Amino acid sequence: MKYDSRVVERGKAYYKNNLVKYCIKFGDHLFGEVFGSELYRVKVDLKDHSSICSCPYRFNCKHGYALIEAYKNNNYIDGDEIFNNLKNKSKEELLDILKELVVKNYLWDYFVDVDSLIYRAIGIIKLIPIEKKHIFTLISFLRNCFVKNAKDEELLRVIVEMLKMDLDFNDSNIIEALTLILDEIFERKNKETIKKLVDLYKKNRKELWLVQDYLIENWDYLDEFK
Repeated sequence: MKYDSRVVERGKAYYKNNLVKYCIKFGDHLFGEVFGSELYRVKVDLKDHSSICSCPYRFNCKHGYALIEAYKNNNYIDGDEIFNNLKNKSKEELLDILKELVVKNYLWDYFVDVDSLIYRAIGIIKLIPIEKKHIFTLISFLRNCFVKNAKDEELLRVIVEMLKMDLDFNDSNIIEALTLILDEIFERKNKETIKKLVDLYKKNRKELWLVQDYLIENWDYLDEFK
């Protein structure tokens, strides 16, 4: 279950007390803002009801569930209809709207070639030596957003960035984060990616000792490594 009973209860209370500023359905997602200690931005995937929020809890929180409640109660705006209405506007009107949105909300990353998922992962990793609590943010991010959506090269990049930060690879939380990445790599069974992982392991045997366990466990189909 993505939301425990306490989160569900509080999410419903947030909705009933009109703390959902707005809820917009666009395609298979809900977008909205929900009041809490401050105003939080929330996104919900309607395919599995998972959510991401700008609050400290980040994933599948009460603010996300409050947005789901708004949707269940038909208290939302149809974003698809809004965009359909834009079709009737002139090119100049559309450009003015776009410029205002980009400048006001700092949306420049939409115009540069940046993969937001990998850069968010790197940003979280860089915070861990400063505040150890961010390892839990990383674990949650990897589990809920990153590993299933990342490219093979990006999975390896996370390991490289963890090495750069000189993290303690004997720490149980670091092991959990690394396990999430390794599970996905070996589940995909891309031998080229695994070869690159082996090369990385050979250079960092002390830190990446866990990789050896995966190689032994998957030895049967890794013929070229025998």
